[in-house]
Amino acid sequence: MGILSRVVPGRVAGSSAEAVHARVADGEHLWLAVRGAESLVLVRDGGPDVAVDVVSETHGDETLLTAVVPVAAALADDPAREVELWLAHGRKHQPVTAAWAPRPETPTLDAPVTADRRWQLSVHDEGGRVVVRRSPVAPVVVVLGITTVDDGVAVRLGSPAPLTTVTVGGVTLPVTDGVVVLGDVPGLRLETNLPLEADGVAVARARNVMERPHYATAFPTLPAPDLELRWLRDGRLALFRREGGAS
Repeated sequence: MGILSRVVPGRVAGSSAEAVHARVADGEHLWLAVRGAESLVLVRDGGPDVAVDVVSETHGDETLLTAVVPVAAALADDPAREVELWLAHGRKHQPVTAAWAPRPETPTLDAPVTADRRWQLSVHDEGGRVVVRRSPVAPVVVVLGITTVDDGVAVRLGSPAPLTTVTVGGVTLPVTDGVVVLGDVPGLRLETNLPLEADGVAVARARNVMERPHYATAFPTLPAPDLELRWLRDGRLALFRREGGAS
């Protein structure tokens, strides 16, 4: 399955099961590899549990239970602002020990948000227990498409409510039928990156799964020779004005 990490010893008192891998890589699913267990479940205090369908795999002399759990789908109809689940095994729901390799305090890239951009899933070692949290994320206006037009570059935006303006670097641009046209953008102040906002909400990619999206994406050329579009690391769309451009 290719999801195993170097094992670090450690046990929750009374538990015989250890999670050697527990990650949310795509924003929607929890990838698991657990040793010393026959069944798994994600337990929520005061709420319904989330079932875990496991597959038994043998790695050398060790047998592991592996699973890909659709946590986002399981919680899709749950309106709670914060949801916390903990991984348990067996009929008595004993907690599973977090036994994966140490991770950086600051990840190189946060796990992507769910497909509806409302939530973010994360995995934590809480006193040795494996805890999965669903937390809300700030709303964004999603970029649906970017194309070249006669007077610049047209950015089509997705929003449940009609949009009126896009602001960037102190400049306000009109939105017509969900489209903002970026041309010379006169009056744009000189800075490195100038994120776009639509009616005060960040404009961003629908999915952000690359650590350096700017270097993996080609944009149409803007009319002003000192301006270019780029994706920021957090998925927002921004204008970049090179040194020497008009202020």
